[in-house]
Amino acid sequence: MKKNGFTLIELLAVIVILGILATIAVPTIIDLINNSKTSTLEEQKNTIVQAAKNWGTGNAKKLPDGVCDLSIDFLKSEGYLNKNKEVIDPTTDKVMTGCVRITFDSSSNQYKYNYVDECGTLCN
Repeated sequence: MKKNGFTLIELLAVIVILGILATIAVPTIIDLINNSKTSTLEEQKNTIVQAAKNWGTGNAKKLPDGVCDLSIDFLKSEGYLNKNKEVIDPTTDKVMTGCVRITFDSSSNQYKYNYVDECGTLCN
């Protein structure tokens, strides 16, 4: 008598092998996704900071001697960021509401721009 198909033991062996592969692959894939989201967030922050620098270049007389913040909404309203597109934090899938903090560094006689999650005194 000729047998066609697989035995139960062969099927169970394949399922066990697939389970082992999934156990190894899934954490690696999750790490890749999380690293990609973190990298995208940093790129978004850099884009926002660059928009603030562009604003600062065109509005040098409005820059403070101390510290002030530019909100994302302000940069959008001034046309330095896309007005029609929300800036989403890829790590939380929520709208970003932070600011770019502009600080005058008297030792180097330059302005420093840093993204911060909470806004303080606004420049505008």
